[in-house]
Amino acid sequence: MTSTTWTCATCGTAHEGLAWVFGPTAPEPWLRASDAQRSQGELNADTCALVDAAGTTNYFVRGHIEIPVTDSDQGPFTWSVWVSLSEASMRTQVDHWNDPARADLAPMFAWLSTYLPYEPPTAPMAARLHSRPPGVVPWIELDPTLDHPLVHEQTHGITLHRVAEINRTLLGANPGDSN
Repeated sequence: MTSTTWTCATCGTAHEGLAWVFGPTAPEPWLRASDAQRSQGELNADTCALVDAAGTTNYFVRGHIEIPVTDSDQGPFTWSVWVSLSEASMRTQVDHWNDPARADLAPMFAWLSTYLPYEPPTAPMAARLHSRPPGVVPWIELDPTLDHPLVHEQTHGITLHRVAEINRTLLGANPGDSN
């Protein structure tokens, strides 16, 4: 038996075994925007600005929802997600983007702007963006008072079996199956 092979959307490399990070390359509003709206906006690997149909600019930052895996030493399972920030919070992020003290910024209110494979839907969901040092993706803390499976997983962790289920859902294969 060989493990599942999957190709990383970021690096393009084929990997064996379970994927430990999943997420889209853009926030949901960007994915649903018209070409005209996108032409007025900007998207890179970490930030996004998008002018909506009413002419309002919406700001987004990519961050990680880290979920402890309770029966593995490999580290957390990670959802790479996008959150929307107010203009003032985005300005603070931009002003401190390369500042080593960026990790000392107070957490910022945000709305999760990524749909993940959960019911009920994950967007919009109240969250807080925690900045980390330059080069380290911000950490996203979901509102712990929300009754949602994703919040429960972030708070209490998941098993390696659940990581395999997520892989099967998103990659369409069972880890450990013969190729």
